[in-house]
Amino acid sequence: MKLKIEQAIEMARKNESLEGVVIEDLKETQVRAVDALILAEYGIVIPEQNIYYSDDDIAYDPDFDDVKWSEEPLRMTWEEKMRLSEEINKDEISVKVNIPDQEVRQWVNNNYDKIGQILGNFIVDIYKANKIIKEK
Repeated sequence: MKLKIEQAIEMARKNESLEGVVIEDLKETQVRAVDALILAEYGIVIPEQNIYYSDDDIAYDPDFDDVKWSEEPLRMTWEEKMRLSEEINKDEISVKVNIPDQEVRQWVNNNYDKIGQILGNFIVDIYKANKIIKEK
């Protein structure tokens, strides 16, 4: 299906699928940066020279705008960096999986995020099932 870029942006804003969509005016139309990001979420990449930036598109964010930023590099030991990393990723759990088949390993590397989401849900389901079994 062929669409104008504005139509694709509207579809993306409505969370409609853009699968199979071809943008007719992709190379000759300028797009706001926020719209380029929306389209990128749906797999449509706007050429860099066609993205324009406007200060009006930027929202105030106190978590970012009210912080006094230092240009001084952060000096930390490896131990401090590890502790900070563990704090930041405290909801993540790493598991080492041994996969001897090279083709399967490549597939896992290419689909790492999706597999993580699926395994996370799977582990929660196993936990709930285990809890039900123990209660009986």
